[in-house]
Amino acid sequence: MLSELQTKLEKYERKAAQYEKSAEQATSGPDRAFYQGLASYCDDLAAKFRQVIAKRTDTSQAAE
Repeated sequence: MLSELQTKLEKYERKAAQYEKSAEQATSGPDRAFYQGLASYCDDLAAKFRQVIAKRTDTSQAAE
């Protein structure tokens, strides 16, 4: 289960980086804002996955 969460975390980190790069390359303001919004959304998802992973790691260490 933890490896699945880690895989999803990496996926959203990768997507956020791709969208940020697209935002930097965008030539129009609306396109830039669109890609920045997607990057922010993926960053937020990645942060939530980090929190879940941290909680599960703490829980499993406490059980030992």
